[in-house]
This record gives sequence, C-alpha cells and structure tokens, in this order.
Amino acid sequence: MVSAPAPGEVQRPALALVNTRQARAGESIDELATPVALRRWLRDRGLGEDPPRAPDGRIDGVAVATVRDLRAAVRELLLARIEDRRAPTPAVDLVNAASAAVPTAAQLRWDVDHAPRRTQAAAGARLIELACAALAADAIDLVTGPDHAALRACGAPGCVRLLLADHPRRQWCCKRCGDRVRASRYYRRHQHT
Repeated sequence: MVSAPAPGEVQRPALALVNTRQARAGESIDELATPVALRRWLRDRGLGEDPPRAPDGRIDGVAVATVRDLRAAVRELLLARIEDRRAPTPAVDLVNAASAAVPTAAQLRWDVDHAPRRTQAAAGARLIELACAALAADAIDLVTGPDHAALRACGAPGCVRLLLADHPRRQWCCKRCGDRVRASRYYRRHQHT
C-alpha cells in the first residue's frame, strides 16, 4: 500500500524520491525495490517517459542501486537543511556528481494540443542518468531555494517521511500520521481515569 503523497511531493520530485522509503508499523517499506517498481515510479513523475531522449532505457538492478544511493544522499541533504547543520561531504559529492553527469540543453517541444513547452535534453544519455540528474538538480534547488523554509520531517513517531509544510502549523505528512498522534495523546490523557 502506497501512502498518499506528502505535501510538496507533487511539485518536488526529490522530496518524492526521499519518501519512497517509509516505515509502517515498525516495518521498512521501499517503493523502489525492483526494476519494475523504479520504472513505474520514474514514469509516473515524467522522468522516464521519453525514450528517444534516452537511448538506453534499461532499468536493471544497477539502476535501482544507483537511484537508491541517490535517495540516501538526497535524504541526508534535506535532513541537514531541516536540522540547520552541514550536510555530509559524501552526500553532497554524490548529488553534485549525479547533477553534473548529464550535460543538458533546453529544448522546445510543441505538443499535440499546440502548446509549446520547455524540456531538457541530453544527447546520448541513458534514461537512468537523465532521471538522476533531474532528481539531483531538484534536490539542489530545494535546499538552496525559498522552499527550504517549509521543509519538515513528519512529527509522528516512527514516520520517516519529509514534507513541505503548506501551513506554518503543519507537522505531519498525512492525515493518518496526525490521527495516530492525536489518538495516542487522547489515550495517554484518559489512561488513568
């Protein structure tokens, strides 16, 4: 069962990437555990749907490991920003390397509905390299841009998801986490009565 997107995931693929690893009922859940799951996740975010730009669209175990390593590094960056501390150098280096691995150029595409849109293209880059470069660039934008002020870790015990608070008092990534915390408080208050 995949959780509903945390606030900010739709706009920020790097945040969505970090939240593909979750903890539920003490069990670790990884939404990117297989090549099929990774392909679906990339396609759902528009990061793997254009094979002509990426001649090698294979997603195998190596690609899964590459994206999971990037996910761990991006998580380190986001947590460092939330905690107002310096990010570990290996995480910074990995994100920078992923971002720089694919030199891209702005391209114009005219869609079927006759609307022009800007895209990024890289000649000869593999699909997974393009996806990692886009995710790394988004992570860099997130930790250096104005959205970083809204970045939060979910306040529910045991939850490992991050979010962009859409309200200053927002503490939880989803309704389920908020309900769990409120139920726990209620139980503690009424336990001795």
